[in-house]
Amino acid sequence: GGLDFNDLAPATVDPRQMVRNVIQSSGWQLAEAGDAWQVTVPVGSLRKQVVAVDFSQRDEEGHALICYSSTCGVASEKNALALLRYNRKMVHGAFAVQPSGSGEMIVVQANQLADTADPLEVTRLLTAVAWQADKVEEKLSGGDEF
Repeated sequence: GGLDFNDLAPATVDPRQMVRNVIQSSGWQLAEAGDAWQVTVPVGSLRKQVVAVDFSQRDEEGHALICYSSTCGVASEKNALALLRYNRKMVHGAFAVQPSGSGEMIVVQANQLADTADPLEVTRLLTAVAWQADKVEEKLSGGDEF
């Protein structure tokens, strides 16, 4: 008989604790409110971007997700096709339209399976979503509101 390793249990990681550790080790601001967190990520030396982290979503098979989104600005039909074209080039996340209290907004959205998330991937997604959303926000409005 060879070794089959069937008696070993996989390591389980609490996704919230892992995301919290990434945020704290990066020195970013975190506001926790249940399943919905707000992370303020510096973008360069003068700008910042808020990334929402949502732990309440599941995929179609019921697997827990970690969802990241960051607002770029007000949605308009004149930018829709250009943003869809940019989606083809984006490695982490995609542009989407999200309802808000002040109308529909353009966001950068990324999702990952909570069970397979690791700190490096969490860091990549948080920074990519923040950077991409901030660049589009700067083009759309010239401001740094989100």
